[in-house]
Amino acid sequence: MKEKLRKIIDPLLGVLRIKKALVSIIVLLAVVVIGIIGPIVYPVDPTSTTGPPERPPSKQYPLGTDTFGRDVLAQVLHGIRSSLYIGLTAGLIALAIGTMVGSIAGYSGGLTDDTLTLLIRVFYIFPSILLMILIAAYVRYRTPLLVALIIGITSWPDLALCVRSQILSLKEREFVYMSKISGYSGIKIILEDLLPNMLSYIFMYFVMLLAGAMLSEAGLSMIGVGVTKGVSLGIILYWAEAMDAVRRGLWWWFIPPGAILVAIASSLLMLSTALDEYFNPRLREE
Repeated sequence: MKEKLRKIIDPLLGVLRIKKALVSIIVLLAVVVIGIIGPIVYPVDPTSTTGPPERPPSKQYPLGTDTFGRDVLAQVLHGIRSSLYIGLTAGLIALAIGTMVGSIAGYSGGLTDDTLTLLIRVFYIFPSILLMILIAAYVRYRTPLLVALIIGITSWPDLALCVRSQILSLKEREFVYMSKISGYSGIKIILEDLLPNMLSYIFMYFVMLLAGAMLSEAGLSMIGVGVTKGVSLGIILYWAEAMDAVRRGLWWWFIPPGAILVAIASSLLMLSTALDEYFNPRLREE
């Protein structure tokens, strides 16, 4: 048990020695804490009119109000929570599907591999925006969970192809042959022998999926096919764009959510780069 914990803890401590990883984790933790605690400390309804429209930041309204008189700070705090929820849910869905399909395809080979690879390539060319537009035409109220599901089930092909290629390489190793000789089933070999040797790679890809999912949500919301029930950072930017906030100088409406999205995406990409540097010795800084 101690050895297993050590195998998990040692890489984490090693990654934290890389400055960009430490900085990105601090930023991410700060955003997460704000998203969780913020709505509790500042309990204002983000969807209700709370004051005069288009008021600049003041003591009463720290981030001002929008055209509808809604508190922008309340929107941002709830938007962070919603966007993180969408990103995490979509990332986990894509991670589960991509890892499962890629592992089975790579290990099985033959007709199973050909069939699953064809399925992967079909989903690879099927954009989430098209599916979301089709759903938007029939579903009037789109919750964060629905948007996360759509992003998740259209974001896994890249991971599946990468996992498949890794499995194809690993399954030729001696420890896999030993497991086969011992009578282990294919599923057991995948779960106990192959995937544990890919955990660092899979986690690194999950970080990228999380960043991609959050940016996808913002992009879908910006064109009006994202969340309609609730508040997200993308929806805030959508309404700011729809009401021409940039041209009219309502900077407090679009800069905070935009800056937070950039901070989250940049931190996640920095963390992914740091993980790549740690697990790939050729990329480590001298």
